[in-house]
Amino acid sequence: MTTTTAPDLATLSDDRAEHARELYRSLHAAPELSGRERETSARALAHLRAAGAGVRARVGGHGVVGVLRNGEGPVVAVRAELDALAVLESTGLPYASSRRTTLGGRQVGVSHACGHDVHVAALLTAVEHLAAARDAWAGTLVAILEPDEESGRGAAAMLADGLARTVPRPDVLLAQHVSPDPLGAVTIGAGAVLSSSVALALTLHGTGGHVAFADDGVDTVAVLLDVLAAAGDLAREAGAELTVSAVHGGASHNTLPHVVRADLVLRGADAHVLGVVADEVGVLARHLADRAGCPRPAEVERVASFGDVRNEPRAAQRVHRALVGRRVPTYVLTRPSPASDDVGALARGLRCPLVYWFLGVSDPALVAEAALDPRASAAPALPGNHAPDFAPHPDAVVHATRALLVAAGAWLAR
Repeated sequence: MTTTTAPDLATLSDDRAEHARELYRSLHAAPELSGRERETSARALAHLRAAGAGVRARVGGHGVVGVLRNGEGPVVAVRAELDALAVLESTGLPYASSRRTTLGGRQVGVSHACGHDVHVAALLTAVEHLAAARDAWAGTLVAILEPDEESGRGAAAMLADGLARTVPRPDVLLAQHVSPDPLGAVTIGAGAVLSSSVALALTLHGTGGHVAFADDGVDTVAVLLDVLAAAGDLAREAGAELTVSAVHGGASHNTLPHVVRADLVLRGADAHVLGVVADEVGVLARHLADRAGCPRPAEVERVASFGDVRNEPRAAQRVHRALVGRRVPTYVLTRPSPASDDVGALARGLRCPLVYWFLGVSDPALVAEAALDPRASAAPALPGNHAPDFAPHPDAVVHATRALLVAAGAWLAR
């Protein structure tokens, strides 16, 4: 009589690990902005089909959904984001992005400075691994590759396009995000894990003119500074934070800009409070513009909105135990990250618990070097998400794949 050993659900072969690295590098070199993820979507679709998953394309834009069935059992959904950022990469990597495109009438660089390429490569590798290790698990895996996440519109668009009717209702939704922590370290918590935010576009109209005669017209920059100072005070009083992410206006050193636009972000723990503050910023901007004599009312538009992201405590504890049991370096999240994500809306739309964690991707050599830096008074200063020099270690995708498999295995493993 002979016996066989079932494949390990969370251990990748050397060949599959190298395949994951190659997939990551190719995705990193070919980023696409939110709403334009045609190539990335097509690649994801091809990988899911090759793994034997039932697929649906063009969900909420360029979104892709795959369903891999393996008998009776729990339903686990895993999610990754397809889009990249308008950030010019400066990592110097041999597989760095050299892409450029036009956005808002300007030429911009495009890169995966947020790390979504790691997420996509890990999810697809995990699906391929599960398809080849069917003896090790039972149930259904739902792969959700979300477009347009950076704008805050992706989850809502997929749900509006019938996502919840397309897939079996999940017992849990799993998602992860890379962070500038040491390579392979997982940080996970129960309750709130991310902050809410509202992005605003503020436009002020002046009269233009000569800089030497600013008092003869309306100086839009001066009005902008007044609005930002007052809006910052208003946000602090409400327990929120106001950040200016971009300012556009002007053309030369000797002319006053007749139009100035600023991109603002409000962040806080309560989505409802942020909505109220956003409305008050609009009222405030219109009042100050009118008082300054602006020829047209100030315009304040909400361009993105991200709600609360909360881990279901029992499901998060289940994943935590699984990670520790597989000797993954695992730490407890002590307070919510100030960053935002629309994955909470996705979980609510699918009516299932959410478990979201952070995965460290920083090069161990850089971590050690930063820790020894005598100028570092607190945590090491490492390139972080959205920075032009953010460069996850090539092995980050292997750690991300394993974390996803361990977490999914907490429900699916035989």
